[in-house]
This record gives sequence, structure tokens and C-alpha cells, in this order.
Amino acid sequence: MEMPLLSIDETLDTAFEIFYEMAEDNLEYDDMLAYQERFDEEGAGVAVEAESDWEGHVAFDVDREVFVEIRIGLTSGDTLDDVLVRMLISRDPEQKFCHMLWKRAAE
Repeated sequence: MEMPLLSIDETLDTAFEIFYEMAEDNLEYDDMLAYQERFDEEGAGVAVEAESDWEGHVAFDVDREVFVEIRIGLTSGDTLDDVLVRMLISRDPEQKFCHMLWKRAAE
């Protein structure tokens, strides 16, 4: 019997858990500080269809029924304009997978 996929809300919760665990080691100090200071008013995470560049990052064909892209960052109005991380995450509870692309100072 095939397990149902995690909901988008469950996947967002998982993404935030992973983000909080890894952010300090992967974000520039100023980005981390800005996120901590502004999260209550401007912090957000959104789920979108996985961009076409993921295949090049993960070296396999991304099934967009199973995988979703999560973006976490800071908003300006209704727009997520400071993306701190893009995550490709599996919604299949049996096939856990997450690949992260962190914001870097050079970007």
C-alpha cells in the first residue's frame, strides 16, 4: 500500500525545522541577524513548484508530484524578496530527501 504524501503544511513545518537547525552554519552573520530580528513581522516560508534548475543541482529527474520547492526568507509586503534558502524537499514520508541552496554574500 502506497503512503499518502505529506501535506504542504506538514512539508513547510519540516522545512522550517531543517532551516532552524542549519541556518547558523550556512547563512552570513548579517542575514541570520536580520532574520532573527525581523522574523515575527516579516519572516515567511512558501511552497512553490520546483524550478527547472533543480535537476542540475541534484543530478536526477525531479518528480514534481513528490518534490516541492520551499523558500524561506523575509517579506516586503506580500512578496518574499529576501530568500535565505531554497529547499527541494520530498513529500514522501518513506523517501526523506532535502537539498538546500543557501543565500551567499556574493549573490
